[in-house]
Amino acid sequence: MKRYITLLAGLTLASASFVYAADDGTMESNKDTKNEQYNSMKSLDSMNPDELEGMNIYNSKDEQIGGIDEIVKGKNGQHMAVIGLEGDTKEVVVPLSALSKSGNGDKLMIKMSREELMELPDYDPMDMESVDE
Repeated sequence: MKRYITLLAGLTLASASFVYAADDGTMESNKDTKNEQYNSMKSLDSMNPDELEGMNIYNSKDEQIGGIDEIVKGKNGQHMAVIGLEGDTKEVVVPLSALSKSGNGDKLMIKMSREELMELPDYDPMDMESVDE
């Protein structure tokens, strides 16, 4: 019985030491980064469409490649951004989740290149619903 209690006490101390060692601040740092990414995505979905409309879109090279003309809903209810491409009359639709805020939050970024956006089908208003409905 004495051995059992000693073993149990040793395991308890070992697990407490492990938890203490794991909580060295790096876990909190990772959690903060994940929260920032989540809040950035969440904030675009929760923003008023009027705030997003007219914002410029930049690629990973920080080049302006277009702007948001309108926010619409796809038939599945997903919010979509209608993007007018810079220097062209072409409009395409991408999920709002494809956009993210820049590090300081003043720009909207997309990982797609202008060429990739040009390959998307033209925006057809008949395929979408207004977010106001």
